Amino acid sequence: MRHLYMQASEETRSVRKLIVLLLAVMITLAITDGLIGLLLSHITDEPPLILRVENVRGLQALWSFSDAGVKPIVFTGSSQTYTGISPHLFDQHLQAVSGQEIKSTNVSIVGAVAVIQRDLIRNLIIPNHPQTIIYGIEMRALVPDSQDENAIWSKDFRNKPLGYAVTQPSAFERNLSIWLLEHSSLVSYRDNIQQWLSGTRLINQVTYATSASDDLGYAPFPNKFSQDGTFIKTQFIPFTVTDTTRQILMGIGETCKQNGTQCILLNMPLHELAYQYISPAEELLYRNLLKEANLPIWDFDTQACHAILGDKDFYNLNHLNSRGAELFSQMVADAYANVYFNVPISGNATCMTMTN
Repeated sequence: MRHLYMQASEETRSVRKLIVLLLAVMITLAITDGLIGLLLSHITDEPPLILRVENVRGLQALWSFSDAGVKPIVFTGSSQTYTGISPHLFDQHLQAVSGQEIKSTNVSIVGAVAVIQRDLIRNLIIPNHPQTIIYGIEMRALVPDSQDENAIWSKDFRNKPLGYAVTQPSAFERNLSIWLLEHSSLVSYRDNIQQWLSGTRLINQVTYATSASDDLGYAPFPNKFSQDGTFIKTQFIPFTVTDTTRQILMGIGETCKQNGTQCILLNMPLHELAYQYISPAEELLYRNLLKEANLPIWDFDTQACHAILGDKDFYNLNHLNSRGAELFSQMVADAYANVYFNVPISGNATCMTMTN
């Protein structure tokens, strides 16, 4: 009996030692993490490379709003959205016309297609309690070949720490990974540190300045215009509809409704010259597909909007420049004020059409 008692006592002491050791390791990691975060704030203004540089600030703003209990309007989409909508200008104009003080941020992803947006909206944006999600969508986001996980834009997204995190099938692994990317300097700056030490920039092979985007995720293009149709010819067409694309888009709509989140499809404007390449049949297919999401559609790619947003407002056939983004941000704010605050719609925003 005495032998068994002594053995049990030894096992208890071993367990206690293990617990103490684990606690010591956790405390050491927490202190080290905090010190690294403090050090990094003094030696670099570069955001953590959990996405491409130009897409990080808007995400950080979303997390800050969530921590502060603020429910922002969240713009999301591809480069057309983060170069085309300035949350600062949107907020200012919305307050000017409605008297309402609203916060917004732009959580868009370079090259985002519908399959990326599905995971981003479901696993990242909605859990941070947005007031409204405005998904800036365009035809290229629904091209069937782009939805495959091995397609270039999906691979690019999944190869980033945040993209990897939000696409994990395990809710525990997904939520833990996202939490660490938000709260741990060691985890979020891992790729920065690796690249500083190696001298090789893998995550952002295209060079962007650290100031490429503002603090709410808007990254403007310069005020110049190119009629080059390469983007349209290679990324928008040929356009077809498949069951897979339809299910992804419908899934976004269902996710919004199941979570009680107001989501809007914002059909982004193209330069009228884009329709040299996009056929009327392809345009009709695209517009009919949007309706299958069963979400409100704010369409700014109308002939009336083409008359307002022209050469001086576009960077190329599918991206607005900074002048165009200023004008467009105000137009979207006018639409929002009309729908949510009953402010009569007027001026340039009357070019749009709304489908509920």
